[in-house]
Amino acid sequence: MNKDALRFCRRILKEVSRSFSLTIPMLDSEIKNAVMIVYLQDRLLDNFEDELPELADDKRKKLMDKVVEIFNPAHRQEPPETQEIQGYADEFIDDSLKVLTANVNLLWEAYHGLDSYVKARSFHWLKEMNSGMQKYLDQEIKTFSDLDEYCYYVAGTVGGFLSDLIIAKFNLNKGQAKILKDNFNEAGLFLQKVNITRDIREDILNRDRIFWPLEQLGLKRDQLLSRDFKEKSLLALQKMLENIEKHVPALIEYYNALPDEASGYKRFFAVNNALGLATIDRLSNNEAVFYSSKPVKASKLEFMAIMKSPERKLYEYAEEIM
Repeated sequence: MNKDALRFCRRILKEVSRSFSLTIPMLDSEIKNAVMIVYLQDRLLDNFEDELPELADDKRKKLMDKVVEIFNPAHRQEPPETQEIQGYADEFIDDSLKVLTANVNLLWEAYHGLDSYVKARSFHWLKEMNSGMQKYLDQEIKTFSDLDEYCYYVAGTVGGFLSDLIIAKFNLNKGQAKILKDNFNEAGLFLQKVNITRDIREDILNRDRIFWPLEQLGLKRDQLLSRDFKEKSLLALQKMLENIEKHVPALIEYYNALPDEASGYKRFFAVNNALGLATIDRLSNNEAVFYSSKPVKASKLEFMAIMKSPERKLYEYAEEIM
């Protein structure tokens, strides 16, 4: 694998995601580089879906298709789409996203160095992610069923790739593999819904789209941040959290099926999801979700406790819900 490309990926990961730059290094050596590279390719696609509001949707979709095509494993040489995507680097406001986009050629170099199975599975899931993202560029999320489908496309697909990777790289029996395949989607939905619930204020203020199913919740966008509708907004928040909590049993079933030899992945999974569970606890009946300029998140003490004993905290938080 190209060492310069790998160094770039490690450096840019720290800039585009504080949370995953913390947990990806925990992963087992067999899968660490693959997860990092595929996370960055997914993030690149997500950026074109979400971070360029001035783009017309037809143009956005074409560019998203080009991002996916860059990572078609059939390419033996750097594909021409890399240069076109690089040309949009300066359109991003965030400097880290500019750097990621401007250096997509290095990301492709790193990806090209992965083994053929990993490239094939990552490409499969990237295409699936893209198809769903494009569907919901045209379709509003009105119901919890819509929310489940959207979250599958943007996060369940990530769980699908990770589960394929674990099954391929570690020794699982048929029962363990089946449990991972049966539950990876709910595990992905869990964290995505936590983020969607937590970020509602930022999405309303800064984005054209929001992801709460307002029609089923009986609210309008402009009511959520109005104190005149505080009781209705808090009730909607509780409904969002109840919907998230239904995924927790599958989350634990998935974790329990992971092989002990994948100790790094188990720690990665436990930390990310324990933090998600701690965030749920903070969000509950918390009007700051709607009225505070600071995001609601786990306290530093909770964070430190999770980092010290991630599995124990995962079980503790889950038991309170289950």
